[in-house]
Amino acid sequence: MPSSKPTLNDIALAASVSISTLNRYIHQRGFVSRDKQLKIQKAMATLGYQPKPTKYKVTDKLNYLVGVLSPYALCPHSNAILSGLEGELGKYQLSPVVMIGNWNNAQELTRVKQLIHQGVDALVVIGSSLTAPQLTDIALQLPIITIGGHDIKHPNIHCISNSGLVGGYMATNHLLRLGHTDIVYLSGLVFHPDSQQRLLGYKQALDKAGIDYCPERVVNGKFDVASGRDAVRKLLCQGVQFTAIFAANDQMAFGAISALKEAGIQIPHQVSVVGFDDHEVSAVFTPALTTLRQPSLQSGRLAATQVASALGLFVEEEYQTSEDDFVRLIIRDSCDENNKIKDEKKG
Repeated sequence: MPSSKPTLNDIALAASVSISTLNRYIHQRGFVSRDKQLKIQKAMATLGYQPKPTKYKVTDKLNYLVGVLSPYALCPHSNAILSGLEGELGKYQLSPVVMIGNWNNAQELTRVKQLIHQGVDALVVIGSSLTAPQLTDIALQLPIITIGGHDIKHPNIHCISNSGLVGGYMATNHLLRLGHTDIVYLSGLVFHPDSQQRLLGYKQALDKAGIDYCPERVVNGKFDVASGRDAVRKLLCQGVQFTAIFAANDQMAFGAISALKEAGIQIPHQVSVVGFDDHEVSAVFTPALTTLRQPSLQSGRLAATQVASALGLFVEEEYQTSEDDFVRLIIRDSCDENNKIKDEKKG
């Protein structure tokens, strides 16, 4: 046995890990894989290492509260994220404090100030109208996890994408493959990153198919049933020609279908409709809605893991991805081939 006490370098060498990984393990301030944990524990036992006791842990400074800014109380996508977030936060004895911003920038800033005043240790922002400069300012006070269309490079901001661009491309491409070329996009709030990303995906799919982008076929809404219905009424009143609709979320798709039925237009025989989110009602709606399923629960769980890591809590396992972590096209009954294509096949 060596006469001198083993050093951190000795342990790192014996465990085949870096000094930074060893420090994360000892101080429980970040992720260390289970395999490396076991190697470090074995090296410590073999070398007889005993870590020095500290007066306090970083976790002793925490209130174990996580602020959550949600855009809309009745949004099924946000609620699914909250469900995944709350369940995973419990593993770290963290409790969410939820406030609603209603997609109003001034209200959202007020809610963030209230959350910080209540002593939250971190902030999870779902969607929201907060700009990159605003989030950067807030990040000076606490770590932030965003879920949505943000892509901010900042050491205290961690962004989780919801694949809006990919989903927008997939929805539009599905309609193009069915022979539709006159495709309407019903956007959510124009400033919202999700709306912008889905619009970009829509434009990219049209461009790849060699179809010119037509601004009159894009109508802005509010991510709700009423605005989807009003948008289609407006299009019909203006005489805009279309055979398919891609709606920014399922609620707007429901409103669009309502307006089409009101006008005596059959779905999908005359107009096909695709939504986004896979609302729990979408499968039993008439007709059952073709839509893009988002990994909402998974995004909430991932956000909780990132919160725990940012706060220096010990994350035991790496987050394992699966097919449920990616946006997926769910084909149901609200889409059909363009009538011209069907006529050509008959001929």
